[in-house]
Amino acid sequence: MAQNELSYRRFQIAATIAPLQGNRGIVTVDVTTSDQARIADLGTARFLHVERWVERNEPAFLQVVVDECKVAIDHYADNVDDS
Repeated sequence: MAQNELSYRRFQIAATIAPLQGNRGIVTVDVTTSDQARIADLGTARFLHVERWVERNEPAFLQVVVDECKVAIDHYADNVDDS
C-alpha cells in the first residue's frame, strides 16, 4: 500500500492506495485544515474526501488523484481570501 502526505496551500493531504483484484487499486484522499472557516465537515475537520478506483495499484495513479484534489483546492482557494 502506497501512502502520500503533504501540505498544500494551508491544507493537509493524506492519500493512500490499496490493492484491488486484477492489479487495480482504490485511492482514498482526505484533505483537512486547521482553518475553521475552510472546513466543509465540522465533525471530521475534512475539507474534501475522495475515494476512487484506479486502473493500476501504482504510486503514479495515486499521484493523479492527489493532483486532482490540488486542482479542487486551487479552485476553492482562488475564490476566497488566501492571504
